[in-house]
Amino acid sequence: MEIEKVKEIVRRKPLFFLFISLGYLVLVALLKWNIHPTWNTLLFLAGGVLGVYFLDIAEVFFELTPSPFRSIVFVGAFMVVSLFIVTSSGSPLASGLVLSLYLTLLFWQVGQWQIQKNLNDWYRMVAGPVHAGAQRWILVGFVVLLFVETFLFVR
Repeated sequence: MEIEKVKEIVRRKPLFFLFISLGYLVLVALLKWNIHPTWNTLLFLAGGVLGVYFLDIAEVFFELTPSPFRSIVFVGAFMVVSLFIVTSSGSPLASGLVLSLYLTLLFWQVGQWQIQKNLNDWYRMVAGPVHAGAQRWILVGFVVLLFVETFLFVR
């Protein structure tokens, strides 16, 4: 039974997403440690690979429908926590995990935006409807913060 869940998690991750995520992790590792990898580089990459599948694992194993991770409330809290971890933890494993999770959340939102032209499902925990233009600007802010966090980690 557990093996089937693991297979489902691996199958549902699009190859394009996997390649982009791994490319991002390798690029960040190269920028941080140049061409001199250390144990920290391996820990960062391990955390990043775990982060690629972490939310999928939680959704499948705990049968979360609808997923609480696909909400603007989670995204807002995650932005604060990830910024703190990247700037304060000193753990390359944790930094790899949160940057990869951040990228996962970003891809989920962009994917839904491309299909539906809105993120209404992400805002269902908010009291009233949020205009698509505001959703787009919040998504842009989310992307900008990923670049800021990546820069802060690399420096």
